[in-house]
Amino acid sequence: MSLPKFLREKLLRNLLIDSYHQLWYHSRETWEKNTYLGFGVKQAPSDLWIYQELIFALKPAFILQTGVSEGGSIVYFAHLLDTMKAPESTVVVGVDIVLTPEAKRIDHPRVRLIEGSSVAPETLERIRSVLPAPTGFVSLDSDHSKSHVLAELEAYAQFVSVGSYMVAEDTNINGHPVSRDFGPGPYEAVQEFLPKHRNFINDDTVWEERHLFSQHQRGWLKRTS
Repeated sequence: MSLPKFLREKLLRNLLIDSYHQLWYHSRETWEKNTYLGFGVKQAPSDLWIYQELIFALKPAFILQTGVSEGGSIVYFAHLLDTMKAPESTVVVGVDIVLTPEAKRIDHPRVRLIEGSSVAPETLERIRSVLPAPTGFVSLDSDHSKSHVLAELEAYAQFVSVGSYMVAEDTNINGHPVSRDFGPGPYEAVQEFLPKHRNFINDDTVWEERHLFSQHQRGWLKRTS
């Protein structure tokens, strides 16, 4: 007995999406060398586009990202805010345990870089000291082990505005569907976080309906209250 057409189409769609994940993730010569205005950026273009749509719609008071790496996404966010003609007070805060020489080259009036463990109390205090408002938009892209991501989710939820997002990046690793041998990571952290924080939901609509692909699928967490 053959499957109904809608089910065949859904299975084919999921297979194609998973295959693209595999193609993108394992083409390291591509994404590991991508740049934004000379700064390395490892984000998939579709995810940068999703960020652009959300940030333009939400107009947050700040964008806060853990995990700076070579700084490409930090510069991208700063230029996006410029293009939007956001108030000068709207800043991009990047946090990393060790800032790379590339990141230290960033020269933009909106950018604030903080060096230190993203979950250390003293780092969180330094973050509060540079934020122009209590809440805004948060992206988590540092150590991808489950324990660290879960600690970040717990620590950074306070910085997310109602209606805004906290993005747990790279939820596709540990077999979801790539890098099966990674071990528990962002996806598992999100699965543990959400039942304990009913004021956040997993919002797949930001990528699933139109963009079809996100390295952070199941990781776009919207604060509802």
